[in-house]
Amino acid sequence: MRNYRFLINDQFQANSIAEDLRVQLDINRFNDVNILSVDNRNEVLVQIFESNGAAQEAVETFMQDYHKGIVME
Repeated sequence: MRNYRFLINDQFQANSIAEDLRVQLDINRFNDVNILSVDNRNEVLVQIFESNGAAQEAVETFMQDYHKGIVME
């Protein structure tokens, strides 16, 4: 399992970004991903359960313009 913490730029809201990411991943049929927004820290937490390089790439590509930092766990 891979865990990502995306620190969202101040001009965006984590809750809105998380919902948009859910829609994008549903369109791409990546069902093995959990997404949670932490509004008080303006973060989006993403868990990818299987070793799925395509899902990881989709998440990283989607988030590239929205985050100011990333923590992988």
